[in-house]
Amino acid sequence: MSRFWPEGLSVNDAQSPSEILENAREEWETASNGVLILVLQQTESEDGKTMIITVHAKHAPSNRTAALFSVIHRLNEPYPVSIEPRVEGNLPDILKKSYYQYNPNYFRCDPDRFPPEFEDENKEGWTVTNKWVSDTPSEFREKLTEAFNLSSVKAAVLSLTSGSQKKDSD
Repeated sequence: MSRFWPEGLSVNDAQSPSEILENAREEWETASNGVLILVLQQTESEDGKTMIITVHAKHAPSNRTAALFSVIHRLNEPYPVSIEPRVEGNLPDILKKSYYQYNPNYFRCDPDRFPPEFEDENKEGWTVTNKWVSDTPSEFREKLTEAFNLSSVKAAVLSLTSGSQKKDSD
């Protein structure tokens, strides 16, 4: 391939996030024998600049639903696209596989108390990398697979199928 062609880009693979999510919806319905259905709710942001697709799982026998995550992109520009996982709410840290531990000393930083090796821990701000942003359809498919395998998604699906979740929650 040419050294000038963008790496990872294929004009033969130009599916929008909506089309990819529609494929996922069909796969879910087939794999669950129609018991679990993905419901894709599209809305525009209030400022009219972004499209938000909220992905819900619906348990067909009970008609109960649970929000799984959202997919966000600019209106009329499907890429870059970002997945926003569901916030785990009041789940205690002991039940989370990982969580962020805040630096309790940040606002009490004293250069005399902290040697140079603590410098990174005491910075006021830092660059955040969003692992959920995708620039291409193939990258979005990979991230979508990760999103469907999050513990919050698995817990929501199991709650729907086990009957322990209230109707129309989340």
